[in-house]
Amino acid sequence: MNVLRSLLIALVAVLAACVLAVFLFRVAVLPRIMAEDATGPVLAWRTLIPETALVAYAALDRAPDDADALQIAETSTEPALDGQTVSIAGFMVPLDATRGTTAHFLLVPYQGACIHTPAPPPNQVISVYAEGGARLFHNWQPVTVTGVISVANEATNLADAGYVMALDRVRAYREEAGATALTFVQAEGAHDSPLLQ
Repeated sequence: MNVLRSLLIALVAVLAACVLAVFLFRVAVLPRIMAEDATGPVLAWRTLIPETALVAYAALDRAPDDADALQIAETSTEPALDGQTVSIAGFMVPLDATRGTTAHFLLVPYQGACIHTPAPPPNQVISVYAEGGARLFHNWQPVTVTGVISVANEATNLADAGYVMALDRVRAYREEAGATALTFVQAEGAHDSPLLQ
């Protein structure tokens, strides 16, 4: 009985430490990351997936047929990003195209998404609007987009998006100074969706 009680107390202490760590990250670290660059910090795709979605993915490992967990895992978005100016690298999926420009496209974490492979979950799709149009890049070429991101659900003819961005600029993805080759790193968690397994 005492062993079980000690185990429960230890478990509660670990859980409290985890909650405190997430709180401190959101209060102390995330605002500094957001303020690093006037054009916006470069986000990893993993940043778009909130803790609730990660917990739901873990639940799906135990119960793959849990429809509620699947819904939470794939549609939960990160509210701390709402209204922030950010940069993120990914691949363009144009929803319109006129003479080498596009006014509306999806940004996805891996090449071929929505066209040659199933769409990523909504919390891994950004619907990007470019007032006045933006240069259209080939869907195999990674790009970095910068703009104000909003947490908003939007359905398109190719995929549902959990985020919407008002584009400030788009440019070809570039490695850090000193890199010897262009090596775009595929987004961590891009294929976490049970639908893609």
